[in-house]
Amino acid sequence: MGIMSWITYLFCGFILFIILNVINNKYNITKIEKMIISIIFMMIISGICFRCALNYTDNIFIIFVFLMIIEIIYSNYILDRDFFDKDSRNIEYYILLIIIGFIVNQEFINNVTEVFLTGEDLRIVLWFLSFIFVFNFFKDRKILEKKDNLNKSNFMSEEAILISFVKLKNQFNNILNCDDKDLTNILYSIMIYENNKRSKIMRSFDYIKFRFTGTKSRLGIMQVESDKFISDSESIEIVYKNLETLYNKKNIKTNKAYEVIKKYTNNNLDIKFIFDVIEKF
Repeated sequence: MGIMSWITYLFCGFILFIILNVINNKYNITKIEKMIISIIFMMIISGICFRCALNYTDNIFIIFVFLMIIEIIYSNYILDRDFFDKDSRNIEYYILLIIIGFIVNQEFINNVTEVFLTGEDLRIVLWFLSFIFVFNFFKDRKILEKKDNLNKSNFMSEEAILISFVKLKNQFNNILNCDDKDLTNILYSIMIYENNKRSKIMRSFDYIKFRFTGTKSRLGIMQVESDKFISDSESIEIVYKNLETLYNKKNIKTNKAYEVIKKYTNNNLDIKFIFDVIEKF
């Protein structure tokens, strides 16, 4: 393999990583669904290579190796999560993905003259199943979006939530002066959620962009919309004051924490889940 093959595999792995994260952020997909989407992506790239007479398909499954490397870097150094955590089973998932990718590469790509639907029965069956999967995937997700009675979130694992909680509490506890445990946990629940959605490195880019444009932006760890520069600590103080006002309203009588979360944010399902986890801690 030449250097251009390695660069192509790396680039495709990065594009696949972005696609999977965008879909996962919107739909909270399972590992099986991620695997199928990854295989479909490899087939599409292979088909394009065949049509453009690009000789990069012999070992195109290496895309998944680069995908794993990118995921390790992103998890460990940007999200500050342990990629190798046994409960997440990430290693087993990627080993299986690479093996399946290798088999598909050898049997359905290298042994044919065209990947897109123009020939052999096995390719037709594979593509038919792929289309059925994509149809059912978006159909099911559309139905799930309409349900208001869901009581579980796949946004983060309980272990990831607790690790994030301990780290953030150790970092920011000195600026909080609150004796109410529920109110404090609401604040940390929102903090964990926003920090996971917008990591520290991404917030640094937000600050740089704000310095140049000066336009109203979501800044700080709490992602507060502001037309002036605010730090992580300042964003926490702003949100805390808003939460305290909501929490102390007399018209909230039962399940105050849930009511405050519901009134403050549109992402109440995920934040309620995080709150429930750290409430037991």
